[in-house]
Amino acid sequence: MVLDALPSPFEFPIGIGNKPDARRFSVSRLSNDFLEYRRVIAAPPHSDSRARIALSCPGIAWSGPDAAKSISSAPMPQVFSPGLVSGPANDGSPALSPDGNTIFFTRSAANWSAIVESHKIRGGSHPTLAPFSGEWSDSSPAMSPDGKYLVFESKRPKLPLASPQKQGGESVPGAVSNLWRVDRMGTGWSKLTRLPDMANLVGQSLWKPSVAANGTSYFVAIDTKGGKRLNSSHYSNGAYQQAQPLSFSDGTTLDVDPDIAPNGSFLVFCSAGRLPDDKKDHLFIVHRTGDVSGQVVPIRYAGDDTNGYSTDDEPYLDPDHRTLYFSSVRSVATHLPRSREPAQRDFEHMGSWGYFTDYFNIWSIPLTPWSDGNSNDHGKANASE
Repeated sequence: MVLDALPSPFEFPIGIGNKPDARRFSVSRLSNDFLEYRRVIAAPPHSDSRARIALSCPGIAWSGPDAAKSISSAPMPQVFSPGLVSGPANDGSPALSPDGNTIFFTRSAANWSAIVESHKIRGGSHPTLAPFSGEWSDSSPAMSPDGKYLVFESKRPKLPLASPQKQGGESVPGAVSNLWRVDRMGTGWSKLTRLPDMANLVGQSLWKPSVAANGTSYFVAIDTKGGKRLNSSHYSNGAYQQAQPLSFSDGTTLDVDPDIAPNGSFLVFCSAGRLPDDKKDHLFIVHRTGDVSGQVVPIRYAGDDTNGYSTDDEPYLDPDHRTLYFSSVRSVATHLPRSREPAQRDFEHMGSWGYFTDYFNIWSIPLTPWSDGNSNDHGKANASE
Protein backbone atom coordinates (compact mmCIF):
# COMPACT_ATOMS: atom_id res chain seq x y z
CA MET A 1 0.00 0.00 0.00
CA VAL A 2 1.50 3.34 -1.01
CA LEU A 3 0.86 6.25 1.34
CA ASP A 4 0.44 8.79 -1.42
CA ALA A 5 -2.24 6.61 -3.00
CA LEU A 6 -4.39 6.51 0.14
CA PRO A 7 -7.55 8.59 0.20
CA SER A 8 -7.87 10.33 3.55
CA PRO A 9 -9.86 9.16 5.33
CA PHE A 10 -10.87 5.74 4.02
CA GLU A 11 -12.60 2.75 5.64
CA PHE A 12 -11.92 -0.97 5.54
CA PRO A 13 -13.17 -4.14 7.28
CA ILE A 14 -10.91 -6.59 9.13
CA GLY A 15 -11.17 -10.17 10.35
CA ILE A 16 -9.69 -12.12 13.25
CA GLY A 17 -8.07 -15.35 12.07
CA ASN A 18 -10.39 -16.89 9.49
CA LYS A 19 -13.54 -15.38 11.02
CA PRO A 20 -15.23 -12.41 9.42
CA ASP A 21 -15.61 -9.38 11.66
CA ALA A 22 -18.19 -6.59 11.58
CA ARG A 23 -15.69 -3.98 12.68
CA ARG A 24 -14.69 -1.25 10.28
CA PHE A 25 -11.80 1.17 10.67
CA SER A 26 -11.21 4.65 9.34
CA VAL A 27 -7.62 5.53 8.41
CA SER A 28 -6.37 9.09 7.98
CA ARG A 29 -2.97 10.24 6.83
CA LEU A 30 -1.32 12.43 9.48
CA SER A 31 1.81 13.12 7.45
CA ASN A 32 3.86 11.48 4.72
CA ASP A 33 5.14 8.95 7.24
CA PHE A 34 2.41 8.33 9.76
CA LEU A 35 -1.19 7.20 9.67
CA GLU A 36 -3.92 7.07 12.28
CA TYR A 37 -6.84 4.71 12.48
CA ARG A 38 -10.11 4.84 14.41
CA ARG A 39 -12.80 2.25 14.85
CA VAL A 40 -16.05 3.43 13.32
CA ILE A 41 -18.29 0.42 14.07
CA ALA A 42 -18.28 -1.22 17.50
CA ALA A 43 -16.67 -4.63 17.86
CA PRO A 44 -18.85 -7.59 18.80
CA PRO A 45 -18.58 -8.55 22.51
CA HIS A 46 -16.73 -11.82 21.78
CA SER A 47 -14.02 -10.28 19.63
CA ASP A 48 -10.35 -10.34 20.59
CA SER A 49 -9.43 -6.83 21.72
CA ARG A 50 -5.75 -7.58 21.07
CA ALA A 51 -6.15 -8.32 17.38
CA ARG A 52 -3.51 -6.73 15.19
CA ILE A 53 -4.24 -4.96 11.95
CA ALA A 54 -1.40 -5.24 9.46
CA LEU A 55 -1.05 -2.97 6.46
CA SER A 56 1.86 -3.11 4.05
CA CYS A 57 3.28 0.24 5.17
CA PRO A 58 6.89 -0.04 6.38
CA GLY A 59 7.37 0.85 10.03
CA ILE A 60 3.65 1.20 10.79
CA ALA A 61 1.35 -1.14 12.69
CA TRP A 62 -1.90 -0.83 14.60
CA SER A 63 -3.01 -2.87 17.57
CA GLY A 64 -6.51 -3.52 18.88
CA PRO A 65 -9.75 -1.51 18.83
CA ASP A 66 -9.39 2.12 19.83
CA ALA A 67 -5.67 1.68 20.46
CA ALA A 68 -3.26 4.42 19.54
CA LYS A 69 -0.94 3.88 16.63
CA SER A 70 2.20 1.91 17.45
CA ILE A 71 5.15 2.78 15.25
CA SER A 72 8.04 0.36 15.08
CA SER A 73 10.34 3.15 13.93
CA ALA A 74 9.27 5.50 16.73
CA PRO A 75 12.02 7.63 18.29
CA MET A 76 14.01 6.33 21.25
CA PRO A 77 13.93 8.76 24.20
CA GLN A 78 17.16 10.05 25.68
CA VAL A 79 17.66 11.07 29.29
CA PHE A 80 18.60 14.75 29.56
CA SER A 81 21.90 15.68 31.22
CA PRO A 82 22.17 12.61 33.48
CA GLY A 83 23.79 13.21 36.85
CA LEU A 84 23.49 17.00 36.49
CA VAL A 85 19.90 17.92 35.65
CA SER A 86 18.37 14.45 35.71
CA GLY A 87 19.72 13.41 39.08
CA PRO A 88 18.74 11.23 42.04
CA ALA A 89 15.79 13.46 43.03
CA ASN A 90 12.47 13.92 41.21
CA ASP A 91 13.36 16.29 38.36
CA GLY A 92 10.95 17.57 35.74
CA SER A 93 9.06 20.40 34.01
CA PRO A 94 12.03 21.94 32.16
CA ALA A 95 12.04 25.37 30.53
CA LEU A 96 14.93 26.65 28.41
CA SER A 97 15.92 30.22 27.72
CA PRO A 98 15.51 31.25 24.05
CA ASP A 99 19.27 30.88 23.44
CA GLY A 100 19.25 27.42 25.05
CA ASN A 101 22.00 28.34 27.52
CA THR A 102 19.92 28.26 30.71
CA ILE A 103 17.46 25.66 31.91
CA PHE A 104 14.95 26.10 34.72
CA PHE A 105 13.29 22.98 36.10
CA THR A 106 11.55 21.57 39.15
CA ARG A 107 13.34 19.49 41.75
CA SER A 108 11.01 17.99 44.33
CA ALA A 109 10.93 15.91 47.49
CA ALA A 110 7.95 14.29 49.19
CA ASN A 111 6.52 17.51 50.67
CA TRP A 112 8.32 20.38 48.94
CA SER A 113 9.44 21.43 45.49
CA ALA A 114 11.54 24.29 44.17
CA ILE A 115 12.59 25.79 40.86
CA VAL A 116 16.30 25.39 40.13
CA GLU A 117 18.48 26.56 37.28
CA SER A 118 21.55 25.32 35.44
CA HIS A 119 23.72 27.11 32.89
CA LYS A 120 25.55 25.76 29.86
CA ILE A 121 29.08 26.53 31.05
CA ARG A 122 31.84 24.02 30.27
CA GLY A 123 29.28 21.30 29.76
CA GLY A 124 26.80 22.52 32.37
CA SER A 125 26.75 24.10 35.81
CA HIS A 126 25.63 22.38 38.98
CA PRO A 127 21.93 23.25 39.51
CA THR A 128 21.28 26.04 42.01
CA LEU A 129 18.11 27.31 43.63
CA ALA A 130 16.49 30.00 41.48
CA PRO A 131 16.65 33.41 43.23
CA PHE A 132 12.86 33.74 43.32
CA SER A 133 12.09 30.22 44.58
CA GLY A 134 12.46 28.28 47.81
CA GLU A 135 10.38 30.18 50.36
CA TRP A 136 7.28 28.23 49.35
CA SER A 137 6.65 25.15 47.26
CA ASP A 138 7.10 26.17 43.60
CA SER A 139 7.12 24.16 40.37
CA SER A 140 6.55 24.06 36.61
CA PRO A 141 8.36 27.14 35.27
CA ALA A 142 7.22 28.36 31.84
CA MET A 143 9.42 30.76 29.90
CA SER A 144 7.79 33.31 27.64
CA PRO A 145 8.94 32.83 24.02
CA ASP A 146 10.89 36.12 24.15
CA GLY A 147 12.61 35.12 27.42
CA LYS A 148 11.41 38.23 29.27
CA TYR A 149 9.48 36.50 32.05
CA LEU A 150 8.60 33.21 33.70
CA VAL A 151 5.19 32.00 34.85
CA PHE A 152 5.12 29.18 37.38
CA GLU A 153 2.93 27.35 39.85
CA SER A 154 3.27 28.12 43.55
CA LYS A 155 1.46 27.24 46.76
CA ARG A 156 2.40 30.53 48.38
CA PRO A 157 -0.46 32.50 49.95
CA LYS A 158 -2.16 35.20 47.91
CA LEU A 159 -1.24 37.80 50.53
CA PRO A 160 1.93 37.79 52.67
CA LEU A 161 1.54 36.25 56.11
CA ALA A 162 1.07 38.74 58.95
CA SER A 163 3.30 36.60 61.16
CA PRO A 164 5.53 33.55 60.66
CA GLN A 165 4.13 30.05 61.04
CA LYS A 166 4.32 28.75 64.56
CA GLN A 167 4.84 25.12 63.58
CA GLY A 168 6.04 23.34 60.50
CA GLY A 169 3.22 21.83 58.45
CA GLU A 170 0.67 24.25 59.87
CA SER A 171 -2.16 25.19 57.52
CA VAL A 172 -1.48 28.49 55.77
CA PRO A 173 -4.50 30.71 55.03
CA GLY A 174 -4.85 31.41 51.32
CA ALA A 175 -2.13 28.96 50.30
CA VAL A 176 -3.40 27.30 47.13
CA SER A 177 -1.78 26.27 43.88
CA ASN A 178 -1.93 29.41 41.73
CA LEU A 179 0.03 30.95 38.88
CA TRP A 180 2.69 33.58 39.57
CA ARG A 181 4.95 35.65 37.35
CA VAL A 182 8.51 36.96 37.67
CA ASP A 183 10.11 39.29 35.12
CA ARG A 184 13.73 39.40 33.99
CA MET A 185 15.38 42.63 35.19
CA GLY A 186 18.87 42.92 33.75
CA THR A 187 20.79 40.01 35.28
CA GLY A 188 18.24 39.57 38.07
CA TRP A 189 14.52 39.17 38.62
CA SER A 190 11.60 41.35 39.66
CA LYS A 191 9.32 40.83 42.63
CA LEU A 192 6.77 38.07 42.20
CA THR A 193 3.25 38.95 41.12
CA ARG A 194 0.23 36.67 41.18
CA LEU A 195 -1.72 36.49 37.91
CA PRO A 196 -5.17 38.11 38.29
CA ASP A 197 -8.26 36.07 39.15
CA MET A 198 -9.28 36.10 35.47
CA ALA A 199 -6.33 33.76 34.85
CA ASN A 200 -6.29 32.08 38.26
CA LEU A 201 -9.79 30.53 38.50
CA VAL A 202 -10.68 31.08 42.14
CA GLY A 203 -11.68 27.85 43.89
CA GLN A 204 -9.58 25.58 41.68
CA SER A 205 -5.99 24.39 41.85
CA LEU A 206 -3.88 25.50 38.87
CA TRP A 207 -0.77 23.76 37.56
CA LYS A 208 1.76 23.61 34.70
CA PRO A 209 1.40 26.93 32.84
CA SER A 210 2.54 27.61 29.29
CA VAL A 211 2.77 30.94 27.50
CA ALA A 212 2.11 31.72 23.81
CA ALA A 213 3.83 34.53 21.92
CA ASN A 214 0.75 36.74 22.25
CA GLY A 215 0.76 36.36 26.06
CA THR A 216 -2.11 33.88 26.28
CA SER A 217 -1.66 31.60 29.27
CA TYR A 218 -2.46 27.87 29.17
CA PHE A 219 -2.72 25.67 32.25
CA VAL A 220 -4.51 22.76 33.88
CA ALA A 221 -7.25 23.44 36.42
CA ILE A 222 -8.18 20.82 39.01
CA ASP A 223 -11.60 21.24 40.60
CA THR A 224 -12.68 20.22 44.11
CA LYS A 225 -13.83 16.80 42.85
CA GLY A 226 -10.49 15.99 41.18
CA GLY A 227 -11.61 16.74 37.64
CA LYS A 228 -8.84 18.01 35.34
CA ARG A 229 -9.28 20.22 32.28
CA LEU A 230 -7.02 22.33 30.13
CA ASN A 231 -7.79 26.04 30.13
CA SER A 232 -6.50 29.22 28.56
CA SER A 233 -6.70 32.87 29.51
CA HIS A 234 -6.39 35.07 26.42
CA TYR A 235 -4.16 38.12 26.81
CA SER A 236 -5.59 41.16 25.06
CA ASN A 237 -4.91 44.91 25.37
CA GLY A 238 -2.57 44.35 28.28
CA ALA A 239 -4.99 42.29 30.36
CA TYR A 240 -5.89 38.64 30.89
CA GLN A 241 -9.41 37.63 29.86
CA GLN A 242 -11.59 35.19 31.78
CA ALA A 243 -10.05 31.71 31.53
CA GLN A 244 -12.05 29.14 29.55
CA PRO A 245 -11.67 25.36 29.01
CA LEU A 246 -10.17 24.27 25.70
CA SER A 247 -12.80 22.74 23.42
CA PHE A 248 -11.21 19.27 23.16
CA SER A 249 -10.70 19.00 26.93
CA ASP A 250 -14.25 18.24 27.98
CA GLY A 251 -13.66 16.72 31.42
CA THR A 252 -14.28 13.10 30.41
CA THR A 253 -10.53 12.42 30.56
CA LEU A 254 -7.88 13.74 32.94
CA ASP A 255 -6.02 16.26 30.75
CA VAL A 256 -2.97 17.95 32.27
CA ASP A 257 0.28 19.78 31.54
CA PRO A 258 -0.25 21.79 28.33
CA ASP A 259 2.61 23.29 26.34
CA ILE A 260 1.70 25.56 23.46
CA ALA A 261 3.70 26.37 20.32
CA PRO A 262 4.48 30.12 20.32
CA ASN A 263 2.07 30.83 17.45
CA GLY A 264 -0.62 28.52 18.84
CA SER A 265 -0.48 26.15 15.86
CA PHE A 266 -0.32 23.07 18.08
CA LEU A 267 -0.36 22.08 21.71
CA VAL A 268 1.16 19.08 23.46
CA PHE A 269 -0.24 17.79 26.73
CA CYS A 270 -0.67 14.70 28.88
CA SER A 271 -3.80 12.80 29.70
CA ALA A 272 -5.02 9.74 31.54
CA GLY A 273 -7.90 7.73 30.11
CA ARG A 274 -7.40 8.41 26.40
CA LEU A 275 -5.62 5.10 25.74
CA PRO A 276 -7.62 1.89 26.20
CA ASP A 277 -6.95 -0.24 29.29
CA ASP A 278 -4.43 2.21 30.69
CA LYS A 279 -5.01 5.02 33.19
CA LYS A 280 -1.51 6.48 33.37
CA ASP A 281 -0.58 9.88 31.95
CA HIS A 282 0.63 9.79 28.35
CA LEU A 283 1.74 12.33 25.74
CA PHE A 284 -0.63 13.77 23.12
CA ILE A 285 -0.64 16.52 20.51
CA VAL A 286 -3.46 18.52 18.94
CA HIS A 287 -3.05 20.83 15.94
CA ARG A 288 -5.04 24.03 15.64
CA THR A 289 -6.16 26.27 12.80
CA GLY A 290 -7.32 29.62 14.09
CA ASP A 291 -9.76 28.87 16.90
CA VAL A 292 -10.48 25.32 15.72
CA SER A 293 -8.70 22.38 17.35
CA GLY A 294 -8.12 19.24 15.32
CA GLN A 295 -7.98 15.62 16.38
CA VAL A 296 -6.07 14.60 19.51
CA VAL A 297 -3.19 12.32 18.44
CA PRO A 298 -1.00 10.24 20.77
CA ILE A 299 2.77 10.78 20.75
CA ARG A 300 4.44 7.38 20.89
CA TYR A 301 8.08 6.51 21.42
CA ALA A 302 10.05 3.28 21.25
CA GLY A 303 9.56 1.14 24.33
CA ASP A 304 6.79 3.26 25.82
CA ASP A 305 4.66 0.17 26.44
CA THR A 306 7.45 -2.15 27.67
CA ASN A 307 6.42 -3.90 30.90
CA GLY A 308 3.34 -1.71 31.02
CA TYR A 309 3.29 1.97 30.20
CA SER A 310 5.35 4.43 32.21
CA THR A 311 3.87 7.67 33.50
CA ASP A 312 4.84 10.60 31.26
CA ASP A 313 4.11 14.18 32.28
CA GLU A 314 5.11 17.82 31.88
CA PRO A 315 5.92 18.07 28.15
CA TYR A 316 7.97 21.02 27.00
CA LEU A 317 8.85 22.27 23.50
CA ASP A 318 12.44 23.41 23.24
CA PRO A 319 13.14 26.83 21.63
CA ASP A 320 13.52 25.41 18.12
CA HIS A 321 10.38 23.28 18.57
CA ARG A 322 12.00 20.22 17.06
CA THR A 323 12.56 18.45 20.38
CA LEU A 324 10.02 17.46 22.99
CA TYR A 325 11.17 17.17 26.59
CA PHE A 326 9.02 15.43 29.17
CA SER A 327 9.14 14.05 32.71
CA SER A 328 8.91 10.29 33.08
CA VAL A 329 9.40 7.50 35.60
CA ARG A 330 10.62 5.26 32.78
CA SER A 331 13.92 3.52 33.34
CA VAL A 332 16.64 2.11 31.12
CA ALA A 333 16.19 -1.57 30.36
CA THR A 334 18.70 -3.98 31.90
CA HIS A 335 19.50 -7.14 29.97
CA LEU A 336 20.64 -10.10 32.07
CA PRO A 337 23.07 -11.71 32.39
CA ARG A 338 25.53 -8.86 31.98
CA SER A 339 29.29 -8.47 32.03
CA ARG A 340 31.23 -6.92 34.88
CA GLU A 341 32.00 -3.66 33.05
CA PRO A 342 28.42 -2.38 32.50
CA ALA A 343 27.42 -3.62 35.95
CA GLN A 344 30.22 -1.59 37.54
CA ARG A 345 29.35 1.47 35.44
CA ASP A 346 25.67 1.38 36.43
CA PHE A 347 26.58 0.80 40.08
CA GLU A 348 28.63 4.00 40.03
CA HIS A 349 25.74 5.89 38.45
CA MET A 350 23.10 4.75 40.93
CA GLY A 351 23.91 7.55 43.35
CA SER A 352 23.55 10.36 40.81
CA TRP A 353 21.32 9.15 37.97
CA GLY A 354 17.69 9.03 39.02
CA TYR A 355 16.42 6.88 36.15
CA PHE A 356 17.66 3.77 37.93
CA THR A 357 15.28 4.41 40.82
CA ASP A 358 11.80 5.03 39.32
CA TYR A 359 12.06 8.75 40.12
CA PHE A 360 10.91 11.35 37.63
CA ASN A 361 13.63 12.50 35.27
CA ILE A 362 13.73 14.59 32.12
CA TRP A 363 13.75 12.77 28.77
CA SER A 364 13.60 13.97 25.18
CA ILE A 365 12.46 12.77 21.77
CA PRO A 366 12.38 14.49 18.35
CA LEU A 367 9.00 16.08 17.72
CA THR A 368 9.32 16.38 13.94
CA PRO A 369 7.11 13.33 13.14
CA TRP A 370 4.16 15.15 14.76
CA SER A 371 4.86 18.88 14.37
CA ASP A 372 3.71 20.85 11.36
CA GLY A 373 6.82 22.95 10.82
CA ASN A 374 5.03 26.27 11.45
CA SER A 375 5.57 26.61 15.19
CA ASN A 376 8.39 29.16 14.95
CA ASP A 377 6.25 31.81 13.28
CA HIS A 378 5.91 34.16 16.24
CA GLY A 379 4.46 36.92 14.16
CA LYS A 380 1.25 35.13 13.28
CA ALA A 381 0.03 34.00 16.66
CA ASN A 382 -3.40 32.41 16.51
CA ALA A 383 -3.44 31.28 20.14
CA SER A 384 -6.82 32.75 20.95
CA GLU A 385 -8.58 29.77 22.50
